Amino acid sequence: MKNTLRSLLLFLIVSGTGMAQQPPAVSAQSDWVKMTKPSAVAPRITWRTPLTRRVSESKPVYRLSVCIESAEPVTKLLFFHNDKEINGLQRGIIKVACGMEYAEEIQLVSGANEVYVVATNAAGTTTSETRLIINQPEKTEIAAKSAAPKRLALIIANGKYAKYPLKNPTNDGKAVKTQLESLGFAVTYKENLPLRELKTSFDTFLAELGNHNIGLFYYAGHGLMVNGENYVQPVDADPTAEPDVEFECYPLRRLVARMAGTNPMGSNVIFWDACRNNPYRSWHRGAGEPTFAPVQPAVGTLIIYATEPGKAAYDGNEENGLFTSELVKHIGQPNLDIFEMVDRIDRGLEERGFKQPPYIEGRLRGKFFFQMP
Repeated sequence: MKNTLRSLLLFLIVSGTGMAQQPPAVSAQSDWVKMTKPSAVAPRITWRTPLTRRVSESKPVYRLSVCIESAEPVTKLLFFHNDKEINGLQRGIIKVACGMEYAEEIQLVSGANEVYVVATNAAGTTTSETRLIINQPEKTEIAAKSAAPKRLALIIANGKYAKYPLKNPTNDGKAVKTQLESLGFAVTYKENLPLRELKTSFDTFLAELGNHNIGLFYYAGHGLMVNGENYVQPVDADPTAEPDVEFECYPLRRLVARMAGTNPMGSNVIFWDACRNNPYRSWHRGAGEPTFAPVQPAVGTLIIYATEPGKAAYDGNEENGLFTSELVKHIGQPNLDIFEMVDRIDRGLEERGFKQPPYIEGRLRGKFFFQMP
């Protein structure tokens, strides 16, 4: 019996029937989910001050502030004031609901102050909307200024272009300069300006205009009208396509707005003896531009174009261009209102066999005479 039990026990041990079974090993492999970072985007800029596109301010210092939304660190932030980068001023950084607020204090110039912001992160660069801050003098200062009328003029004549040079702009500019000086204008005459010097000339002119009652800008040279906007073409501009014009040329609309902002209670007159067509449709003057965006200047500002929208202003075969040759005949005549003067320019061109009627935008306050009655 003992032998039988011993044999049975030995059998169970050998076969493992009576032992606890271990579960089979399972090879587990983790499933990896690759977490990708959301696509980065360029910064988003929201103006906090000024909140609206145009504001008035009587104080000389103004605090700009923008809110930047950016998933990536902002690597570069630039404030621009009248197309010049602001340097050397303190910038405050404050956490706000929309992200981060960046602030900058600027010293306003009298009249128009255009400001915008450029922000950059790893994903790209964003440029904010432009804001216009009008720094207006007190009413007492305006009254004192009106008691002693002063006249200021800027003349720019561009003819030495590498492509399509013009022979008459400098003759035109000098002829107008002589006439305006005889009419009591303090005249600054510039010729053949590249873009950088063009902007500097505008800035200097506008800084001085705040102390005058009458501002006048005369331009002779190549002009472009692209997408309905008129542009002054500097002599170093060589745009190869329509999008280049915005960066290589200066928009007339901007200058008009700055003149109106700087001299809001006076009179501003612009003479535009340049083409108003699109050379990328035809480099031969005279091709039409199908769209036209009126400048719509503020009251007190008048623009007198040498030709209609989409048309060419011909240089002519004589010493002066067609429009200016008639302008210098009539601008100094006494007791001649400016609108009657333009009508005489038109009639003079017709009598000479030319169909290039001048075009007017804007209005002045009351009658305006170059030669007082």
